[in-house]
Amino acid sequence: MPRRRLQQQPDPPPGGLLDWTDSRHWSQQARPCRYCGEPTQLRDSQRKAAHKTCAEAALNQQHQDMAAAYENERLT
Repeated sequence: MPRRRLQQQPDPPPGGLLDWTDSRHWSQQARPCRYCGEPTQLRDSQRKAAHKTCAEAALNQQHQDMAAAYENERLT
């Protein structure tokens, strides 16, 4: 059986995937982002300091890793 190539996932739209307009994503105190270490007043859904763009990049990477693992398992 021939191997199929893993399809590249499209990039998220310019506005991103996450909606952080709710005030619960904001804190008065800046803390280091859990991904890049730069200060941010934004908080993710677990109330951990994270830039929206960093969180979206991490989600995108997780999605690509899971898709690749699934594809590799399926084709073996």
